[in-house]
Amino acid sequence: MFNFKYYLANSVKDFIKKREQKEGLKNIFFKKLDKNFLELSKEEQVQRIVKILESQGFKLKK
Repeated sequence: MFNFKYYLANSVKDFIKKREQKEGLKNIFFKKLDKNFLELSKEEQVQRIVKILESQGFKLKK
């Protein structure tokens, strides 16, 4: 049903490196979110994520 993979890592860079090695995929999207991200309303969270994705070159349908 669920397909979870666990990666033990000491830092974010270590996590990305281990994931790339195990899965053979290059990490194409990783950007830190603001500390207050979880305090925002759901609509504001979605808007912020959409803005980040578009700045990374993703094209989203509305």
